Amino acid sequence: MKISNKKLYEKVADVIILDINEGRLKIGDRLPSIKALSESFGVGQATIREALNALRAMGYVEIKHGQGTFIVEREEVYFNIEAINGDVKDIENLLEVRKIVEVGVSRLAAEKRTDDDLHAIESALKDMKQAIQDNELGEASDLKFHLAVVEAAKNDMLKQLLLNVSEIMRHTMKETRRIYLYTKSKSIEKLYNEHKEIFEAIKSQNAELAQHKMAFHLEEVEKVVLSNIKKTEQ
Repeated sequence: MKISNKKLYEKVADVIILDINEGRLKIGDRLPSIKALSESFGVGQATIREALNALRAMGYVEIKHGQGTFIVEREEVYFNIEAINGDVKDIENLLEVRKIVEVGVSRLAAEKRTDDDLHAIESALKDMKQAIQDNELGEASDLKFHLAVVEAAKNDMLKQLLLNVSEIMRHTMKETRRIYLYTKSKSIEKLYNEHKEIFEAIKSQNAELAQHKMAFHLEEVEKVVLSNIKKTEQ
């Protein structure tokens, strides 16, 4: 099976995930050696190692040194309320605040941004991309992105509003990204693309589009968070 495209390791990982989902690979199965997989896919061994590391990060496999790589049962991932020292209502309130504030902020950012602002936002995007490549959650770069956008809006009161909730935002972003990474193939890349589209709209000074892209992003985050909160038994 030959694969020719950039991000080869993602393509390899996708094929293995498909084999798992369709039952060709089962829990407990050992994958072929890195050398054998390399020959089968027609890619280098370094690409196979990247693919296996990505699969391990997503919870599909366990790599046992000296034994091989094994398919494992993935645990269902929920939003961990305890990780943010809050409760469901706190999360709902935060999501409401973010939608009210950041949608308007993105419009102002598109209208008022400077070249320095664009550089700061793009820097956060690059950090986010690097986190994906390193199989990290990247919540710090996520927060950096949103704070850079509010900085571009040139409104100190709006900036202070977000800074006041920045710590709970960071913890919420971490949990949200954990859900994206561990529950859906490549959805962490989708999350990155949503941020990139916000940046492009701000860069082109299209205020209406920037507002729309931010609203869409926050609505998607809200769906993922609220649908994955593990409600404790009463």
